[in-house]
Amino acid sequence: MNVNEVKSTIREGNQAAKEAANTLHQAGTEAAAAEQLARVTIHDSQDEDAQAGLKILEGFDREVDLAMRRVDAAVEHANAYLAALG
Repeated sequence: MNVNEVKSTIREGNQAAKEAANTLHQAGTEAAAAEQLARVTIHDSQDEDAQAGLKILEGFDREVDLAMRRVDAAVEHANAYLAALG
């Protein structure tokens, strides 16, 4: 593989990472909506499964944020490598 092929592969990876970030953002938005609907639906429920489900939905936002940071860092490092390649 020559340098230009490496650069092209890195750029393709960056594009895939940006698409992944968009997908994560959409998933986060939908999970937030699901959490709100769940809260309204089971607002008075003492059911353990319902409460456990809410806790999972509450933690989803943090997981999406962490994944987005990883994607951003990967693109940043790839861009630095591209710059180093010239």
